[in-house]
Amino acid sequence: MVFIYAAGAGGGCAHVQPPHFDMKARRTCLVLSVGGPAGVAHIGAIAALEEANIRVDCVVGNSMGALVGSLYATAPSDDLDARFKAFVGAYADATRQDALRNGIGLGLVAGGLAAVAKIGGKAGPAVAFAGGAALGVLATEKLEHERMVRVLDEFLHGQRIDGGLPVRFVTFYQEATNTGVVARRADRGLLSAAVGASVANPLIFSTLAMGPGRPIDPGGDRVSATPVQDACATFPDANLLAINVSGQPIFTDATMKCPLLEVRIDPPQVAPQEIMQLGDGYRCLVDGGRAATRAALARL
Repeated sequence: MVFIYAAGAGGGCAHVQPPHFDMKARRTCLVLSVGGPAGVAHIGAIAALEEANIRVDCVVGNSMGALVGSLYATAPSDDLDARFKAFVGAYADATRQDALRNGIGLGLVAGGLAAVAKIGGKAGPAVAFAGGAALGVLATEKLEHERMVRVLDEFLHGQRIDGGLPVRFVTFYQEATNTGVVARRADRGLLSAAVGASVANPLIFSTLAMGPGRPIDPGGDRVSATPVQDACATFPDANLLAINVSGQPIFTDATMKCPLLEVRIDPPQVAPQEIMQLGDGYRCLVDGGRAATRAALARL
């Protein structure tokens, strides 16, 4: 199911109306929500935007939206579907190599590497494949945050978030303090570190160190689930095209003045295992995101 909602056309006579969503008059920023396994629907949504020749000038994404957004922003002309699959394969290879280096016994099976599939949602076991090769079962059955960030950095060739990316990219995370958490914007430094901060969820990465000064996935915050408020504060002169697979409505208040077009996708339930397998469940979500976004764009 898909919903489409446009903001920016209302207001009383005593107020200045915000500008309309107009891709010819203003640059367009793509806003990608959190969403756990459903977050791979962003891959299909971006494919639909490319088919419609919609130019994306900047990307803001959190949690799974940050991971998909970073892969897109660093190589917008590449096939994002293939790029995501290559990253999953690189992580699987690195896990196997780390296990061998650490002397962990591996039983080769056609299934592969036990891990946790969900980013930005509840944890669950999964199986990952790299290039179709059989991998060993990792004894710990845990997705490692440090390894994920390291592999992403290698995959992105050490690119910096402030290093002149083909498409500007920003993500957000929360930072633990002695009394709670504070919101942080990641707009400089290593891109891999920025994404790593946004996906830092201890329910997923069970060995992740927590405490004051450490990052936390912002997905539990309704404002950050689809970060249009933060996107508008960062790019106030932009249209916001939000792909929302979070399962909850976008939150905005009177300070949000950017024209907003929301494509709200209610994806089917897919087991986390199927995402890292890159099999039918993965394909269903990607194709569903593409079809839903096509339908939404056709209504404009």
